[in-house]
Amino acid sequence: MDDLGLRDRDEVLVNDRLAAVVWAVMLLWTGTCLLAGFNHWVADWHLPNLVWFPFLRDWLGKYAFDFRVTPLLLLGNAAILALELILRVAVKRYRHNLTALIMYMFIFLGLAVGSSGLFEPVILIPGFFLALGASVLFGTLLQK
Repeated sequence: MDDLGLRDRDEVLVNDRLAAVVWAVMLLWTGTCLLAGFNHWVADWHLPNLVWFPFLRDWLGKYAFDFRVTPLLLLGNAAILALELILRVAVKRYRHNLTALIMYMFIFLGLAVGSSGLFEPVILIPGFFLALGASVLFGTLLQK
């Protein structure tokens, strides 16, 4: 048994209710953003247009979908993961699996800023590898 009262790493991962809650919140956010896109709830907002993912326009074009919610969807998921990261670093019991969490957060953030046209792929692709290296480094340093 470890100092958290759990037997091994597999038991820690199985009993990770925080991850389940975060997944549920991310799915709720995604559903809300998609509903907002189909019903044009954010039509009056000044959001950037979708630059990437042209297959979405082909797939959802006949439904008059507001594609400006896509960067908002990705950015919201990155923010949810950032909150999870802060909670996992602050609470010792949840301080595991940080490398993957940091990597997913940077993936959503990169897709959000890239899909809104703020950065070109020439900057985002090397930035992804820098973020991946940083997530491995920070995840290793923050593990016990």
